Amino acid sequence: MDERHVLRVALDWEVDGIDPPRSFGGWNTGRVVQQTHESLMEDDFDTAPVNPGQPTAIVPRLAQSCDVSDDARRFLFRLRPGIRFHDGAPLDAEAVVLNYARLCDPASPMFSPEAADLNRAAAELIAKVRAVDSLTVEITLTQPSPEFLRYMTQEDAPGAQSLVSPLALKRFGPDGCVDRAPGTGAFRFHRRFDTPHGSGVELVRNDDYWGGRPRLSGIRFLPFPDPGDRVRALTEGRVDMAYSLEGADLAELAAQGFRIPEYHPPYIWYLVFNLRDPQMADIRVRRAIAHAVDREALCAKLFPGAAVPAFGMLPPGSPSHDPQAEDLYPHDPDRARALLAEAGTPEGLTLHALGARAGSAQLDPGAIYRQIERDLAAVGVRLKMTLRPDWVGYCNEWRQGAASGVSFSEMSWAMSSDLWLRQVLHSRNASPTGFNAGYASDPLLDDLLDRAAGTLADAERMRLYRQADRRVMEELPVLPLLNTRRGMVAFSGRVKGLVSISQCWHDLRGVHLD
Repeated sequence: MDERHVLRVALDWEVDGIDPPRSFGGWNTGRVVQQTHESLMEDDFDTAPVNPGQPTAIVPRLAQSCDVSDDARRFLFRLRPGIRFHDGAPLDAEAVVLNYARLCDPASPMFSPEAADLNRAAAELIAKVRAVDSLTVEITLTQPSPEFLRYMTQEDAPGAQSLVSPLALKRFGPDGCVDRAPGTGAFRFHRRFDTPHGSGVELVRNDDYWGGRPRLSGIRFLPFPDPGDRVRALTEGRVDMAYSLEGADLAELAAQGFRIPEYHPPYIWYLVFNLRDPQMADIRVRRAIAHAVDREALCAKLFPGAAVPAFGMLPPGSPSHDPQAEDLYPHDPDRARALLAEAGTPEGLTLHALGARAGSAQLDPGAIYRQIERDLAAVGVRLKMTLRPDWVGYCNEWRQGAASGVSFSEMSWAMSSDLWLRQVLHSRNASPTGFNAGYASDPLLDDLLDRAAGTLADAERMRLYRQADRRVMEELPVLPLLNTRRGMVAFSGRVKGLVSISQCWHDLRGVHLD
């Protein structure tokens, strides 16, 4: 590789094993596999949003076109001819069928229960995937899903509908492809390498990329769990781009001439209440916590100018996000104390919170929890925190569901697809088979989410999703704390051609270094 044209990217944690349909490593992994793997459809990364929170446009990528039936149940994809995976395998209809069999066909030798679980929100919709001819694939759904194509673009679903080489699947098996599952992207996985802070990942240019030879010769992703280390790596010129920065850092970096793109990624930092815990099962206690936590002060103190309080679980960048959503829980310690008294909570109530020390877009969980600890102490509640040292390990623990003794956990996540709300709060998706980690079970919410998911008219679907989001905030199975009003990313002036859209990762195909 020509070192003059290698882009160096700082992340806040190591990258999970690279096999997109089977990965739950968060956005860091998505930021890598966006460069190496592709889906039939993708976000339009070439067009910057007119306004910062504008949802992305969905465009064909490996597909040349897609015809959608009027009832949004039949999707006919015509593939681009001549595309090959990094190991030389052709992208044809049979390769697509094999990839989807891995997610949704238990009778196939390529079926992976783990990949199916991670991609459950999509896999459970698919009735049949068939090759019409060598370059045409038909996907038929069990029910209407106007969000199906948008959900296809999610690189951290978790999991992904990115396609991997059928030769690798046959050679290594559906669960043996970690770091050896070639994609079709503009860059190829080359190696992992040791750094002072964990495993780094190096990609090399795919000279035969169907979309044209990239100008970068390679990309190195380097972990820096400490935010100060990430900032120093950028200011000292050891990296060209850094993710997961904080408000004060962004302002200082901008003053030094680094570029800070203004866009609103689909991001929520939120608490997941354990509804199997007797204390948390009482809605008065959950509402007391919501009134006790000063979200305005949290954003202003920890992430000045970069974060804003979240008033719902539909994030900026998602089609049904409501920028005018009402704050149902303004900071009100007196109201919090009254609710706790009404609930009959014992004096000196102690709650137990679980989190990670750092990780993919986690910002600073320890600092956020310490601010929550102070706010809860002011209303007579003690908070005991346990922060796991390993992000990927925490993710796998979290997805199993809240354990006995845990009052609430933290997560930073969201999607540019409204199906996100169904994925994390529908009772059918309760952990450990889904990502409803606090065991929310609300028949009214389930009904709203089911109706919204299958509603074809955009305005009516948005109305239903916003009604569902309002229901979430009234019942509080989770407490959203903040959204980001910047992408929490900075890059040097030598990085050219980078377009930031309302998404949590970038496409680096068109980037070059000055």
